[in-house]
Formats: sequence, C-alpha cells, structure tokens
Amino acid sequence: MSPQQNRGQSKLFGALFIPALLIGAFIVIAILVMSFTGSERATPRPGDGPTTVDAGVMNQLRNQYDKLAEAKGNPNAPVTIREFGDYQCPACGAFEPTAERIRKEYVDTGKVRFLFYDFPLPMHQHAQAAAVAARCAAAQNDFWPFHNRLYQTQGQWSEQNDPTSMFLDLAVETGLDTNKLKACMNKETPLAQINAERDAGQAVSLRATPTVMVGDTLFVGGPSYDKLKTAIDEALAAAGNNGQ
Repeated sequence: MSPQQNRGQSKLFGALFIPALLIGAFIVIAILVMSFTGSERATPRPGDGPTTVDAGVMNQLRNQYDKLAEAKGNPNAPVTIREFGDYQCPACGAFEPTAERIRKEYVDTGKVRFLFYDFPLPMHQHAQAAAVAARCAAAQNDFWPFHNRLYQTQGQWSEQNDPTSMFLDLAVETGLDTNKLKACMNKETPLAQINAERDAGQAVSLRATPTVMVGDTLFVGGPSYDKLKTAIDEALAAAGNNGQ
C-alpha cells in the first residue's frame, strides 16, 4: 500500500471514529438517565413534599377505598393518617418506629385515626406474601401486633427463599391460630383486597413507599417525627369537626 493510500485511510478512520465515539457517549448517558429515572419511582425521597391531594381524590378515598385499609383509632376522629406501605421496603421499615410513636401519642388517645394501605412493590419478592399474612392475621382480629412484628423482623424474613415458616413463628409470638393463618395464606384469601388497594395508591399518584398522608397533605417517603407531628397538630387545629 502506498503512503498516499495509507494517509487517505487514516483520514477516513479519523473522520468516522470521532462521530462514532460521540454517539457511543450519548448512548451511555441516555442509558444512565433512563436508569435513574426508572428507579426514582421505587425509591422514596424522605421528606419529599408535602403536596395537597385534591378534593375529588379525597372523596374517593373516604367513600371507596378507606374501607379496604386496616384501621386503628376513633372512626370519628377529626384527622385521618393514611400510610401506603410495603413490608419488605427498607424505607417503610425505617419509618415504622415513627408510625408506632404517632399511633401511641395520637391514635391511642383518640385524636387521630390511622389507616394502613398495602402497596407491595413487584421488586420485593416477599412483600405480597407478607401483606397476605398480615391480612390473614387481621381475620383473627390481630392485625397490628403482627404488622409490627413483620417490620421488626424485616431483615430476617426478607432474606429467606420462603418466609412462610417465619410468618408462622410470628403468629405464635402474637398468639394467633397458626393452622388458620397457614390455611389463609395458602389460599391467598386477602389477595383480592390487597390488589384493590393498589387502585387507591394509583388514585393519589403514588410514586414510592412509604407514602404518608395527614388529612389531604401527602408526603412521599417517611416524614420525620417532628414534621409529621407538625402536620398533625396543624390539621387538628384546622379540622374542627370536618376531618379529612
């Protein structure tokens, strides 16, 4: 090959190489952006918000969906807290001590009603099974102790290939009839109700778990105790007899 031909090929290679390199870089950047955006829906950002849920959606929650959630507290309380949670979600587990404190200080004293909506995320292998187990516990009128223990032991059962035996151990701890619980879990009796609760999450445009509502004020991610307490106190002060 002559020097002139070699120089021509080198120029051609240079002319093609730089655009190809730029295109490759753009592709990599696009993939990274898409990955970040896609994961954002599943990753709560603590303290995101708050935003206000419009009156139409609030009426839909009260009239259609609240009956599906597990409730604790005075049904006539002027303020309602709604939590959308996933038992295998680490952020939900981290928020649970705050939720328990709020239930003790505001719900047990009759000031506030607390509703828990199941919203198991598909990325969490055992979240749906845990939700079914908790609702099976509810069928024995023992939802909240079992709910609490699921979060307290989240790091253990979530690592199991099959967490059923651990759920049954929790049933023993909380005084449940294990045979009834096992039969209920095997039939997945509460699954239709759990799936219906997903519609409530979609109604509030849920993007992540936990999502917490104080009246019509919505927080994405678990708000801190202080932020939640402030929102509750403000809601109580404003609510009178017209709760959310």
